[in-house]
Amino acid sequence: MNYRIPSLLLMLAMTGCTTTPASTISRPSAYYETIAAEAPPASLFSGDADVLSDEDIAKVLDFHYVPPALSRVALMSFAPDTWSDWSEEMAVASEQMKTSVIDRLVASPFVYDASYLPSILVPEIRTVPRLREAAARYQADLLLVYRSSCRSFESYRAFSADKTRAFCGVEAVLLDTRTGLVPFTSSATRSFEAAQNDSDMNFRETILKAQLNAVSDALGDISAEVVAFLASKR
Repeated sequence: MNYRIPSLLLMLAMTGCTTTPASTISRPSAYYETIAAEAPPASLFSGDADVLSDEDIAKVLDFHYVPPALSRVALMSFAPDTWSDWSEEMAVASEQMKTSVIDRLVASPFVYDASYLPSILVPEIRTVPRLREAAARYQADLLLVYRSSCRSFESYRAFSADKTRAFCGVEAVLLDTRTGLVPFTSSATRSFEAAQNDSDMNFRETILKAQLNAVSDALGDISAEVVAFLASKR
């Protein structure tokens, strides 16, 4: 299904797509054999115990994570949605982006439901323990938290006043609600070139529409990586 913003008719060469998964490789069995044979080391810094004890850290590192056989996934953007405030058209496109990500996740045989965490449950202080509590209240087994960032290069306009070149990146972490572990992380970047359309209010709108399309593509890459990760753990 195509969720491209119709008023931006000319998107030139969406190039430079990269996705960087960081936690998709399972630990080899030799890892646990080595851990069992060795005496657990202690921290060299006594102040570390104020956060986690040596025993707790060892327990976390030794834990063999397996995701639930069937999960409810909640999603949350770490930063507020800036596109929806620009226009009704962009608000609709932002919702379509979210729907596209959800559709990718629920296509997995290991995900029975996926939806965005209701804004009323999003904690003001977004620490891992508070995010975990919010996910638990929503009865979500997994919480996919992501943050996007974009950079535009004004020097590109020297070659054409109505064109822009920018890079958008999305980084995401998957939080397991029961254990508090983050068993999967991923990041994706998209570079793009865009030309202003007559229907755009101004050049700022051209940039924002292009950014939204790029972020949508990057989120699509990450959601596909999440699906692959869940499948790889079976």
